Amino acid sequence: MTDFVIMTDSDTEIPFEFVDKHNLPVFLMPYILNGKEILFDLGRDIDVPAFYKELSEGAESSTTTRSPTEIADFFRELVKDGKEVLYLCFSSALSAHFGLAQTAKKMILEETPNARIEIVDTLRISMGAGQLVMLAQGLKEEGKSLDEIKDWVEKNKLRSHAWFSVDDLNFLKKGGRLSGTAAALGTILNVKPILKLNSEGKIVSAEKVKGTKKVLAFFVDVIRENIEQPKDQTIYVLQANSMETAEKLKAQIEEAVSAKEVVIRNIGPIIGCHTGPGTLAVVFMGKEEK
Repeated sequence: MTDFVIMTDSDTEIPFEFVDKHNLPVFLMPYILNGKEILFDLGRDIDVPAFYKELSEGAESSTTTRSPTEIADFFRELVKDGKEVLYLCFSSALSAHFGLAQTAKKMILEETPNARIEIVDTLRISMGAGQLVMLAQGLKEEGKSLDEIKDWVEKNKLRSHAWFSVDDLNFLKKGGRLSGTAAALGTILNVKPILKLNSEGKIVSAEKVKGTKKVLAFFVDVIRENIEQPKDQTIYVLQANSMETAEKLKAQIEEAVSAKEVVIRNIGPIIGCHTGPGTLAVVFMGKEEK
């Protein structure tokens, strides 16, 4: 059997501890803070709470991409010893990166026609994609082939649920996800939109609720209604400088659902550029998104 490696990018926000333990190659994605471009290293050296503090104090932030040449350089190092590559990439609906990775793949195949690089559009981002990467790595370590794992991800990626709410609607307004009028009205009325990743990998509005208590109740209900085989899986609570609220949500989930584990993790700067401090999310495997 040909040796292969599963790789991903840091927009999937998998724990760097998992990366180190399983020797997973990760292509680092950039964000810009006050004019300086920074590669997100999964929180290994970047102070994520400090990033949100800067946002709260008015720092300018945005996201960008990397060139096909840089992606090709990363691929080249992986295939030089004859390894095949299965790249689980974050949603093509949220960035041009997936297309740039395809261009980089063509560059490598022109140099090395026998190389094999398979790129899967997970249609997910943050831990919505990250949990797919970790489950795929688990299949690899069980002895599954590249083709078997690729097929599993394609068949199961829409079972990865990612639901989130934001605290400051102006970040969604800045990113073009919400009108200025809606942002202003929502702020005045303390209305919090519940957003999710849909079957096309896009961020869409799912519900509007008033107040944090109703947000938490909504998340618990969503998990209860959609989760499958909870005793076998980890539920992720993601937070952006909202640890106290995240801990409340974790406790409510643990009371309502008999999951193997409920884990709180930071939302990284790349997602945080668009959602801002106070963002809260839940990620789990459940019924397929239609």
